Amino acid sequence: MQYRCPKCQSPKIMPVAQAGEPAARPVVPKSLVFLIPAIFVLLLLVIISIAMWLFGDGAGTILQAATVAVFIICAIAGFLFYRDLPDFKISMQAFMQSQKKWKCRECNHEWES
Repeated sequence: MQYRCPKCQSPKIMPVAQAGEPAARPVVPKSLVFLIPAIFVLLLLVIISIAMWLFGDGAGTILQAATVAVFIICAIAGFLFYRDLPDFKISMQAFMQSQKKWKCRECNHEWES
């Protein structure tokens, strides 16, 4: 199946919920649930550290230790997600193939596969 709108060829498509049927959802690994917020926290800590180096007398030891700790958490969660990736890919493909009705987010065209 081609995951593009047949009208405008946009890849920005989404499944349409079908009345009376339970919503099928892909299985999201818990490692991804930890990885995404950890990356945002790491990004925030790095931005704060850079700002403190530019506008102050440098990042404190607590901020540096927190940045290292969050980096280690990101590395561990990334490795665990890498291990879960094949199962996540299969789950996502099954989810995409189970959907019958689709809608384009750009041109609002609806179609059935």
